Amino acid sequence: MVRENKPLVLCLQETKLSVLDAFVCNTIWGDVNVDFSYRPSKGASGGITTLWNSNEVEVWSTVSLDHALVIAGRFLKTGEHFVIFNVYAPCDASRQQVLWNVLSSRLAALSDQNVCVCGDFNAILRAEERRSVSSVPQYAGIDGFNAFIDSNLLVDLPLRGRTFTWFRGDGRSMSHIDRILLSEKWCSTWPTCFQLAVSRGLSDHCPLVLAIDCQNWGPKPVKMLKCWADFPGFDSFVRDTWSSLQISG
Repeated sequence: MVRENKPLVLCLQETKLSVLDAFVCNTIWGDVNVDFSYRPSKGASGGITTLWNSNEVEVWSTVSLDHALVIAGRFLKTGEHFVIFNVYAPCDASRQQVLWNVLSSRLAALSDQNVCVCGDFNAILRAEERRSVSSVPQYAGIDGFNAFIDSNLLVDLPLRGRTFTWFRGDGRSMSHIDRILLSEKWCSTWPTCFQLAVSRGLSDHCPLVLAIDCQNWGPKPVKMLKCWADFPGFDSFVRDTWSSLQISG
């Protein structure tokens, strides 16, 4: 998959590796033009790794947090700066809330930057994102996860390719627990970004690809704030302005 997609950055969760070296990373990447940062596993549990194309990406800082690995740098061709959070969240809702609070404190200082928060969040946003044969489906943590996304103004892009990203071995239980969340600045810098869930191999998770749609969709859409509708005369302003436009095609 790495050889086919040629990513600029690759985020891996649950590596189960307590030690990582250049040989392993070169093998994963397919050549030596790769740098990496990793958070070791605890025994055979956890482990996070972020790799990047050293010819295309410059990383000047990396921070290891509980359940997250953060890199900051720039894309060399465009000069755009970025911050990427590689997240592997715990399953327990109370421990997740601790992680959301830690991440929120970091994101508060990055509101005007190109930020990507991606990984395995072990949480869903809506009940329909989990399908289970259990008589009591697990929906704990939904409110906390939604509040985390809303309070940090993160954009949850629609998922292409699949409805669910994790599948139990029996194929009867599945969830959408992996996702890519973007800051408003990232979406403004790269407005045609999309996330795609591709076919899984040996893993029980589907890899996610964040890419830019190269098709020209025309000018960027205008953002409307709901509070504008409360201004007196707003409806007539929109109606008159719309009707005054001369559009062909």
